[in-house]
Amino acid sequence: MKEFLTIDKISVEMLVILSIYILDLQNVVSHLKNMSYISKTLSSSLVKKYVMAITGFALASFLLIHMLGNLQTFEGGPHAINAYAHTLQTLPWEVLWGFRIGLGLCFVIHFAMAYLLVLENKKSRPQTYAVKKTLAASAAAKTMIYTGSLILVFAVFHILHYTVLALNPDFKILDWVCNAGMYEGKTLHDVYAMMILGFSNTWVSVAYLVALFAIGFHLVHAVSSMFQSIGLRNETVRYNLNKIAAIYAVVIFGGFALNPLAALAGKYTPCQALPVKEVVKQYEAAKAANKDPIFIDYSFLNKKCEKAPTSAAK
Repeated sequence: MKEFLTIDKISVEMLVILSIYILDLQNVVSHLKNMSYISKTLSSSLVKKYVMAITGFALASFLLIHMLGNLQTFEGGPHAINAYAHTLQTLPWEVLWGFRIGLGLCFVIHFAMAYLLVLENKKSRPQTYAVKKTLAASAAAKTMIYTGSLILVFAVFHILHYTVLALNPDFKILDWVCNAGMYEGKTLHDVYAMMILGFSNTWVSVAYLVALFAIGFHLVHAVSSMFQSIGLRNETVRYNLNKIAAIYAVVIFGGFALNPLAALAGKYTPCQALPVKEVVKQYEAAKAANKDPIFIDYSFLNKKCEKAPTSAAK
């Protein structure tokens, strides 16, 4: 009897342990099924298109903001663009780098999703949208991977050129003294001169214009398909969305192209929408004299600028 109770007790304990194990195993299986569902969801073409639409919207919005900032070079002198650039550079590092990292992730994720979709389309039968496309939209759609790749290369070049200043170290020693506004009396980086000098190089300006054309052509299809991907596009609104996409692409191209075009015009024609000839002349003279930092004398503009400080002339 005592032995039976012992065996029975052991049997009960084994049943309890086995029950717990089975329940745990069911949880594991359920978890694996959920993981499999998540994996399948993330690997679906539809989700990739959603991710592309969201990241694409962020990038397209950034382009508009960046373009409006660049247009401040036409405010009549260095004050507007230099003060604007200094304000951005002096943001709290958490904000500045959070924005930079977020923008970089959007760019990388957007490109990665596009690349994966291209691979999937090659493996499966190509599917077209139910709506009829215009010739321009079809051309833009067919060249998305090529224009996107060109934009990726251009983005790296642009960062090296105007952000890291690796292509021309002299850009780092361009300084300007503000004599008006919230930065009065402070020495700021002369982004105005840097932009003029950068675009005074004919080949650089041509490269920018080619890249900007690729960006505009990319946007023609990207903006309209962005709404389609999230289900906001149908036959009724198709025509209007295509028009909006085309207009937005032209605005972005035109807004960004103004600076290199004005620099080229200032270099080769009497037109001085940007004072290219004078800035280049002073820059080359200062460089020949081994001045560091280099101050451009903007007194000829007779705007919110002042002559180079006497300390810079020594």
